[in-house]
Amino acid sequence: MKPQGRLTLTIRDAEGSIVAERHAQNRVLRGGAQLIAGLFAGKVTTGGINRVRFGFGTDPLPPDAIDVRPRFVIPEPPLLPFMVLNPEMALTWNDHFTIDDGPESVIVHVRAPLTPADSVEKVSEAGLFAGNVLYNHVLFEPVDMTVGQTITFFWEIEFPFGR
Repeated sequence: MKPQGRLTLTIRDAEGSIVAERHAQNRVLRGGAQLIAGLFAGKVTTGGINRVRFGFGTDPLPPDAIDVRPRFVIPEPPLLPFMVLNPEMALTWNDHFTIDDGPESVIVHVRAPLTPADSVEKVSEAGLFAGNVLYNHVLFEPVDMTVGQTITFFWEIEFPFGR
């Protein structure tokens, strides 16, 4: 009876046709569990989920991970301005979230459409963040995000009750 989440990712070309689709199960990480516990106890200071960040890992993250994996590993700062480590997008309540209150569960829907400004190859993971806290992680078969496409990340996170 624990929360369950799943991701559907669709990639559409400029004409709107689906060219790729991925499905993945959501994993809540330690930071996400602490976030929910803090909300329950009235001690949350980070606010709600406000961004999605994309990564390039191929294995599940450990439970105490704090970020998705970067594309490039740069040994020393400073970072060069043209090197994007992890693409991300901001999420807002009005634009990206809906809640369905059903008879046996409450489901949060997060719909995050992205039109890439730059092409990024082999994106294989995503995480939802509240501030700098990584709430959850999904791992999927790699996709290329290309200028002209619309990539939509659609999470359904179910909180069951009464069972």
